[in-house]
Amino acid sequence: MGKHKYWIIPIGSIIGVIFLFWLLKAPIMSSYISSKLKSNASFSSISLSSNKMVIRNFRINNPRRSRSRYALTTNQIVINFDLKKLLGNPSIIDNIDISDIYLDVECSNPLCTKNNWTTIMSEVGSKKQKASDREVIVKKLTLRNLDAEITGLGLDFNKKKTTHKNLIVLTNISSKKGFPTQELVSQIFKSAGLQDYLRGILNNKENIE
Repeated sequence: MGKHKYWIIPIGSIIGVIFLFWLLKAPIMSSYISSKLKSNASFSSISLSSNKMVIRNFRINNPRRSRSRYALTTNQIVINFDLKKLLGNPSIIDNIDISDIYLDVECSNPLCTKNNWTTIMSEVGSKKQKASDREVIVKKLTLRNLDAEITGLGLDFNKKKTTHKNLIVLTNISSKKGFPTQELVSQIFKSAGLQDYLRGILNNKENIE
């Protein structure tokens, strides 16, 4: 894979393109797209059509002083939508399908209640969109081939715990404050049996269905 980043936008509706990028500007994505913000994520390309967006090689950087470079890597993210429903209120995304996921969890205390992901999620929460932003509902989230690696449990950084999930399917994930970044990550951790590693974040949030 080359080092250059590029965008492929094959549809003619500029309004639709602008709205899609605005709608999907979760703090992680917007930090990459806008050079005015500090970037903590990268991807090799985005392809966009009238009902689908494909993001390839999406990666989330770990916080500084982490052992690994990336907190999350994926092969491909496919987002399916109906433009009418996407432009509605609430905004509805039909499906997000993520394949070949690697999740890195690096513990900072013996119980791993503080780790790289609690740091990331705290930063995401501090950049949450305004309460006036429209509600966004993800009808279906599909995760394929997820591998998670946890290091530093009991502060033994040579000890590693791994878990694998072939398929996770989640439904009706939403946020009334824009794209549900925190809700998606929380549900991924829960479904992979990793909820204890986001315990502090989950305890501070209102009930997530």
